[in-house]
Amino acid sequence: MAKLVLNTTTDLMKVPEGAGIKLHDGRQGKVDENMADGQWLSVEFEDGEIELVHSQDIAEMHEPE
Repeated sequence: MAKLVLNTTTDLMKVPEGAGIKLHDGRQGKVDENMADGQWLSVEFEDGEIELVHSQDIAEMHEPE
């Protein structure tokens, strides 16, 4: 699985559903839906909870398997 460390030039509008996301607080999940606004992703975490995540909270992204 390819790892992409996010930076200011990462285009969140192109993050696909199913991509793995790791937040700065250590939580991990998969993209459930991309809001296509360049700032928000709906992420399903390992405990099954779905939450809107802002781009500033994302530490890294992994391409879908």
